Formats: sequence, C-alpha cells, structure tokens
Amino acid sequence: MDKNKVMDNRILLASSGFVHPSWLARRRLKHTLQTMPGYVFQQVASLQVLPQLDMLSFKAIVLYLHRQAISASALDCLDEFVRRGGGVLAIHSATASFKQEQRYFEILGGRFRVHGAVQTFKVSPTRSAEDVFGSVAPFQIKDELYIHEVAPEITVHFETMRDGEPVPVVWTRSYGAGRVCYAMPGHTAESMKHPMVHHILKRGLAWVCQS
Repeated sequence: MDKNKVMDNRILLASSGFVHPSWLARRRLKHTLQTMPGYVFQQVASLQVLPQLDMLSFKAIVLYLHRQAISASALDCLDEFVRRGGGVLAIHSATASFKQEQRYFEILGGRFRVHGAVQTFKVSPTRSAEDVFGSVAPFQIKDELYIHEVAPEITVHFETMRDGEPVPVVWTRSYGAGRVCYAMPGHTAESMKHPMVHHILKRGLAWVCQS
C-alpha cells in the first residue's frame, strides 16, 4: 500500500458510550469503517483532547458520541480544523451533543430537537443523493427518528416522511473549506448492521475526505 495514501486518509474516530451510543453499535461502526482500504483510524473518547493532537495530520473526524459540554479550546480546534479543509462525518447523537453551542450547530448544520420511540420508517433518496452516494433505492430501517433544527445551507440526500412532511435523514454541507456529512441512523446496534447504513457511512466518509 502507498504510504502517502495512508497518511492522506488518517481519520480521528471520536466515539464513546455504553448505552447511547451503545458499545455494540460503536464496535460495529469501527469494524465497518476499518474495512475501507486506504484509511487508518485513531480513536479517542472525547473531543477535549483535540488541542493536544496534531490536527493537520488528520483528513477527517468521525463523531459518534453523546456529550453535553465541550471546552472553548476544543470547539475552537474543531472549528479551525473544518474551516481549513478537514472533513466531519457525524452520526446519530452527534447532533444531540453540545446543544448550547451555536458554532457546533453551524459546523454540523443541524441540532437535535426531539425524537419518538424506536420505530421502522422508510428512507428515500432525494434527487441530490446520487451526487455523493450513487444510485440508491429506498430502504427501511428501525431506529430513532430524530427531528432537527437545520441550517438552510444543508443539502438533503435521504429523507423520510412524518405527518406528511419530509424529515432529513442524511445531509451534507460545506463549512469554510471543509465538508460535513450527517447520518441519522445509529441508535440501535441493528442499524449498524444494515447494508445501506454501511454504504452511506463509507460514501459519506469518502466524500468529506475530498475537501
């Protein structure tokens, strides 16, 4: 393998939790991402370590965690990383983290508001889905359906319907010179076994690494 290629795709995986997200779901995510050739991962449990890391050595950050507070220095580091061209793949409860931080909301393009019980719902691609994820057929998944406050600049690639209204499930956005992709599924360990979730996460990570 080309050593330069590996360095070009060094990913920081920020993931923690035993229940939300579950330990098994996090394990399945890590296994899925590690099947991507040409990507290497360094895992941390918290974004608080960002100021101590050489962020220029990473191509992207994967966020799969649920935390309430982030220090100003860690948020500054995340903000600068993305503005300079770093990528972010945010999964499920990432948008329920740091809800009081407006900059964090602006980076991800969405902030969790409410969810109902775990339920089965249909996920359909939008016309823009093929731009990032290729040709994908609608699929069903059983998970928490998050309702978000979203920024107007996001591009929705997958959606579902709730009370006759479309609800974003997967979106992308630009932030400075960087790219951000958010995927809602991830509350249950079963979601992380779904082949379409695997496809979306892999294609989403590849896309954010192109910035």
